[in-house]
Amino acid sequence: MYLKYMQIVNYKNLKSARFKFDKKANTIIGENDSGKSNAMTAIRILLDGSYYYSEKMLKESDFAESLGDWKGHWIILSAYFDEISPDERTNEICSDMIPREENEDFLKSYIRCEGGNYGTVTLFIRPQKSKRKALSKAETKKDFDEIRRKLTLLDYEFVYTSRSQMDFTDEENYKKIVGNIKDGKATNPDIHDDDKILGGKVNITEVYKYISVVFIDALRDAETELRKPRNPIRRIVDKLQADISNENVNSIKTKIKELNNTISAVEQISSIGAKVNSKLNEMIGLVYSPDVILTSQIKDDLSSLSRHLTVLPKNQNGIELLGLGHLNMLYVALKLVEFEVNESQVLINIMIIEEPEAHIHTHIQKTLFDNLQVTKEYTQVLMTTHSTHLSEVAEITKINILKNNENLSIVMRASDGLDKFGKDNLDLDSETLTLTKRLERFLDAKRTVLLFSKGAILVEGDGEEILLPNLFKKTMGVSLDELGIGLINVGSVAFQNIACIFDETRLQRYCAIITDSDQILVGAEKCSSGAALRGESRKIKLTELFDENPYVETFYADYTLEVDFANLEKNRCFIEDVIADHYKCESTINQHKANLNASETDRYDAVVTVANTIGKGWYSTVLSTLIDASADIPNYILKAISFVCKDVINSSIKLKMVHHSLDAYRTTEKTSELFKQYRNIKTESTRDEFIKDFCNEFPDDIVTRFFNEIEKCAMTKFWFEGKEYDF
Repeated sequence: MYLKYMQIVNYKNLKSARFKFDKKANTIIGENDSGKSNAMTAIRILLDGSYYYSEKMLKESDFAESLGDWKGHWIILSAYFDEISPDERTNEICSDMIPREENEDFLKSYIRCEGGNYGTVTLFIRPQKSKRKALSKAETKKDFDEIRRKLTLLDYEFVYTSRSQMDFTDEENYKKIVGNIKDGKATNPDIHDDDKILGGKVNITEVYKYISVVFIDALRDAETELRKPRNPIRRIVDKLQADISNENVNSIKTKIKELNNTISAVEQISSIGAKVNSKLNEMIGLVYSPDVILTSQIKDDLSSLSRHLTVLPKNQNGIELLGLGHLNMLYVALKLVEFEVNESQVLINIMIIEEPEAHIHTHIQKTLFDNLQVTKEYTQVLMTTHSTHLSEVAEITKINILKNNENLSIVMRASDGLDKFGKDNLDLDSETLTLTKRLERFLDAKRTVLLFSKGAILVEGDGEEILLPNLFKKTMGVSLDELGIGLINVGSVAFQNIACIFDETRLQRYCAIITDSDQILVGAEKCSSGAALRGESRKIKLTELFDENPYVETFYADYTLEVDFANLEKNRCFIEDVIADHYKCESTINQHKANLNASETDRYDAVVTVANTIGKGWYSTVLSTLIDASADIPNYILKAISFVCKDVINSSIKLKMVHHSLDAYRTTEKTSELFKQYRNIKTESTRDEFIKDFCNEFPDDIVTRFFNEIEKCAMTKFWFEGKEYDF
């Protein structure tokens, strides 16, 4: 069996979270303070017998901050184990975890494996029964609030159950068992404490005997751990000592006895006993003084001797000479050996590793993860990480992604429903090469951007990938990386294969698709009717797939990136520099420059000719080195970046952008006033006033236009699956 789901309700910043795990190695990624450590702590509270947490340890800060007033609310931690084998069912504790009857409504809320039993263990941290009854009997909201106000942490109880069958992360289900606390309504425990839903009480200490959890901290002092009396080495020896022959046991006992005698016989040691006797005689006299000796008493049983066993690197005298990385890997290896020798006694071993990259070299990180993937069936690894190297080798089906928004985190999985989307919308019927597997292959070099970014921009070629980041940085004074926006070169126009990851049921992050329309410009010789038809077909397809998806939007160039960039007058000086840099013939240079500044059709043909001659990738490379803060961003690109940034841009970032743009203006009376205003910013209100004044003074500035697009995005309404979304 293995831990498949973990429900966490109202614990710290995880108000309503469900994690899904697979066998072997899993990763949990997310930005700082997104809840990775809180999730691992919740698992330990429920399943780790060595992690002491009880009513006396409960704190107000353990309740979700988003609840407002925590009083009356419950914290619920529930583990769902799947594929319990027939042999495991013979274990009494395991059998007690399996529901007598499967609840169909519960199973509909989960995706579970076929052909195996499932079981659950749940912890309810809730008000005691008498307090809940009192709340349920309150006749008015005023009475309810008064009873609730008097609740303290001492009124809470810890109740462990097995066989619970409910999706506690569903708000309506939560209200069914707890009530609508905000509206002054609580359930009556005599009526609503249904064992079929909440499960029957279980002795959690018995569960701990068969579910082993080990926690390896990012800053674990492995050397100290290995010196503790109950270290992994001693546990391994305790398990294996029955297999040691009597001959070896007797030989050890004989040698220990000889060692004790040898130590005790050392003159300097035995003389200490004589000196102690002499002092006792002086203190209390010969009649009352006991006769003592100093002797060695090293115990000869293997359990005691194992305390003195340690591991040493070859040609070194102590483990303290090893670095922190090697010590942590050594500890992991010992725990895996311990799991292996205790396999027959333990149903499942769960190893929680927090940020292994803290002390481990990049290449070892990848090797470690790859090898943990092939650990035995009875060991499951849950690993939190910031490491891009680990995310590169992790399967997307085994990654939980945490997104934090104002002290409230949600859990996302890029693979949920992905294969169904591929089958229903992209005609991918192959069982051996599903959309998930295709994405695994494509994302080997891209997944870091995809999984760690706050938003994503998908582009079709090298030109956009090279030019866009530098164009934004030069004009805005802030990089896309600084905003947490990732740009992915799809290398084609098959955007749907990647964009489908961004969805209400998968990654709830914004994704902008930037592509060319390739429209026909009448009179331009370099236009392609085939490209125009493909552009129109692409637009229809993307609209069909994503028109009702609030997280994906497509932004089209009228023609191409190169042409639309050149159509902005401010940008032509940079293209002239590219022409002068590449061509040697003066007449050719002058002709291209003249066409660039002539009619729209002449400009179209000139830009396409130059870009094709140089090569679009190299053209963008040269262009990106020549542009400066005076450049302009095509409107479709500005809208696309605004769309993915709308949850990211704050007043501090705006201030940095405005200051950068203001620096680019020549000194005038008005700019001098604005600079003075900038230097006098002391409060949030003076900062916001400065930003407003800049925008009013320079309404056509690229930064002002960007802010306006952000505001439009924030006010836009989307309808998705019958719901109205305000952003």
